[in-house]
Amino acid sequence: MPISLSVLWTKALQIADDLNLTTFSASNGFLQNWACRHDYANVALHEAGSSAAVGEAAGHLARIREQLAGVAPDLIYNVEETGLLYRCLPSRSYVPRLDRRVARGSKAMRSKDCVNQTLCCNATRSHKLLSTLIGKAANPMCFNGAQSRCPLPYSSQPSAWTDGHVFKRWFFEVFVPGVRTQTASQWFLILDNLSCHSEIGHPQVTIIQLPPHTMERYQPLDKGIIAATKRRYKTRYLGRVAANLDRLIASSDPNPRVPRGGGLDQGGQAHLLDAARSVKEEREQIKLVQIANCWLSAEVLPVEADAEVRRQLHGSLPVADSVHTDVS
Repeated sequence: MPISLSVLWTKALQIADDLNLTTFSASNGFLQNWACRHDYANVALHEAGSSAAVGEAAGHLARIREQLAGVAPDLIYNVEETGLLYRCLPSRSYVPRLDRRVARGSKAMRSKDCVNQTLCCNATRSHKLLSTLIGKAANPMCFNGAQSRCPLPYSSQPSAWTDGHVFKRWFFEVFVPGVRTQTASQWFLILDNLSCHSEIGHPQVTIIQLPPHTMERYQPLDKGIIAATKRRYKTRYLGRVAANLDRLIASSDPNPRVPRGGGLDQGGQAHLLDAARSVKEEREQIKLVQIANCWLSAEVLPVEADAEVRRQLHGSLPVADSVHTDVS
């Protein structure tokens, strides 16, 4: 298992709890000094990725703001899908400095077991819909039994991604009923320009599609909410894996047996039920101020709605004095 900063942080807090050190916070400085004292270096176990291009679409965004003029910000929603590699371990690890050139990772770092999340919330952060999960299996074994029901809406698709059928099901079974519990007014749903998103419609919903290749720039959920959700999940997941390793070491069993289909609670790999529970709990911990700041940073709201969100967020502070908070 890679020894990432999250793993060190979790383990340090566990030791502090065992020693009844109530004021210990395991700051980044403490962890970095610990690594320096023991001559550990942080290395990349493999290289990754690229970033998507962001196009210029000022004219299109101006028309969107005109369309939303006069609309209360709590009636404006944004939806976005994102993949989650729910079994993947970190690609960086602390290793003895002498071994930094020969350190190698494991297959778990390249795990492709993926579940797709559909996230949705409104601009005033007063309504966060339940995240919806999309997996490959139609009836996962881990969901069998009254005590093992998935705590989130779940759909299946061969590639564990969103297609027209899955998105339409989310729209009519999750979004429309969920928003109806909040208001009977007309709603506005901002989404990207995927072809599957153009197959939906409802008399109470106005669909607003963003210009192509601008999601990272103008999509509120892409301004930090998705990243914060994944980061919280990863920290929680690594903490549970580290706890399982502690139990394995304490048991001194060279060949531990894991029940068939057993997840993290049984000492096995994470399954979809583990992922669903963690996603639900960590999603609820995202601070409302973070959601509002992501909407403001996306700059898709008209002047009146933007000012209302800032007023609710900062109280009596002037707009010029408001500062975008980094969700990290």
